[in-house]
Amino acid sequence: MVSGEQDEPRAPVLRPPGTVPENTATAGPGYRWVWPALAMIAALSVAVIVVLPRLISERHLPPPAPSEASPAAARVPTLADQETARVDAEQTLQAFLRTQARLELANAGAWGEPEWSQASGAAAAGDRLFGQRSFAEAAASYARGLQLLEGLESERAPRLAAALAAGNQALASNEGDRAQRYFELALVIEPDHPEAVQALAQARVRADVLHLVAAGEQAEAADDLQAALAAYSEAIRLDAAYEAAAAGRARVTAQIGERRFHEIMNEALAALDAGRLAEAGTALDAAARLLPDDPALHNARQRLGSRRQQARLLELRRGAEARVKTEDWDAAAALYEKALAAEPGAAFAREGLVHARERIQLHGQLDHYLAEPARLFSAEPLANARRVLAAAGEAPAGEARLAQKIAALTRHVSQASAPVPITLRSDGETEVVIYRVGRLGRFQEQRVELKPGTYTVVGSRAGYRDVRQVFTLHPGAPPPALLIRCEEPI
Repeated sequence: MVSGEQDEPRAPVLRPPGTVPENTATAGPGYRWVWPALAMIAALSVAVIVVLPRLISERHLPPPAPSEASPAAARVPTLADQETARVDAEQTLQAFLRTQARLELANAGAWGEPEWSQASGAAAAGDRLFGQRSFAEAAASYARGLQLLEGLESERAPRLAAALAAGNQALASNEGDRAQRYFELALVIEPDHPEAVQALAQARVRADVLHLVAAGEQAEAADDLQAALAAYSEAIRLDAAYEAAAAGRARVTAQIGERRFHEIMNEALAALDAGRLAEAGTALDAAARLLPDDPALHNARQRLGSRRQQARLLELRRGAEARVKTEDWDAAAALYEKALAAEPGAAFAREGLVHARERIQLHGQLDHYLAEPARLFSAEPLANARRVLAAAGEAPAGEARLAQKIAALTRHVSQASAPVPITLRSDGETEVVIYRVGRLGRFQEQRVELKPGTYTVVGSRAGYRDVRQVFTLHPGAPPPALLIRCEEPI
């Protein structure tokens, strides 16, 4: 049993089956009674040959008379008592042998000292007493041996726990060799014990791990972080559970990450200052994978976002200005709207959108009349067209399309306002009326001036059916020849 840190576990003595130690004085306790037992067997053989005939002859003699000097309380064991004692001794021996066999399978000879040797000695003494026909004494000796083995059997689990505890304590103190001995003892008690197997592997490499950790610490102190990382990583490869190595690698990895983070941040800020926004964004993304919560990263990303918004607004502004130059007011308005969505306070976009919408409205009004100039032949549309032209004023120098439309509508308005001379002929008997113009009366030929447009002229005469003609005057076109007279009697 492991008594403390000063007691070292005994390594098992392994010998091929059927061999006997060269020196019985140093052999295990199980061999100490072999030679006496053999001697006893030889003596019994001699006794059977020499003494047994005399005993048989003596059994036919009458028993001697009891001595008057013997105590009255003394009692000589009977044959029945002897037989009972013998059976008891044999049964106790059988129990001893069964327990001994179980413990041999458990390799108790390697971990059960001194109890194992003491039990073997008690069994050997019992064999000698049994050979001497001292059955009761032999049974008692067997019983002592059995008691020792049973106690040893009950101690197996505590001894295993004690070996593991002592090994773990030694391992925690980085005493690898000492820890190995305890864990080897634990594996002798219980082969393939998972904790002992793993701990023994750790104990065997502890010296190498300590050396690697020391090398890592030395490299770390010399600011050689890559060498330190390699040393700590190798230590973890040997023993992944060694906390000092894991802590060292985590510490060095963090330092390497911080340095790389600052390098990338410097690259990102340089790209940002130079206006290389895509490059800056890529660098900041790489920095975020290292230290995502660093305040410097947060600030740089805010700057990048602001610069990207500025660049986007500048792009939209330039695009809108290009559309303005080509008088593509719909496209310009769309770009100004995007700019305001990105930055509601963008003054250029707000002012540009107002101007673009005014131009869209003006072009729409001009296009309305230019698409069908005949609308101007009516008084109200003509008046509206004049108001549109008055509001439009003179087109700016950079708006050639607008100037062309204003000039065209001005021309149409002028033409629609200029009277066109027309000659009407009749028979002097027919009353002639031009709707919305007036009554012309009877005439043979009359010349009038009418503005471009569509007119209806009606002729009437008593006793005749009325006649009606519709004609249109177009600016610049020759007037139609009109003959108005009633010729069909009623």
